[in-house]
Amino acid sequence: MKLNISLLATGCGKLIEVDDEQKLGTFHEKRMATEVAADALGEEWEGDGVRIGGGNDTQGFPMKQGVWTHGRAPLLLSKGYSCYGPRRTEE
Repeated sequence: MKLNISLLATGCGKLIEVDDEQKLGTFHEKRMATEVAADALGEEWEGDGVRIGGGNDTQGFPMKQGVWTHGRAPLLLSKGYSCYGPRRTEE
C-alpha cells in the first residue's frame, strides 16, 4: 500500500510504500478526517500523528467523506459534486 504523507504548511510531501500488514493495521477500519498515530510506520514517525484525507480502494474507486459505510455504496451524484463521473458525453 502506498501512503502519501503531506505537510500542508510547507507543501512538502513524502510517498511511502508499506508492505507489512501489521504496520498498516492502524489505518484499517478508520474514517476520513480521523487522526491516527503514525508510530507503527517506523522510528522516524515516532510521536507523530497523521490525518486520513482520502484514498482509493483496490479497484480505484475514490473515498468520499460523509458516506457512513465500510463497503461501497451507490451514490446519486449530479454535476458539480466530487467523485462525479458522467456515463455519457452529453451529461
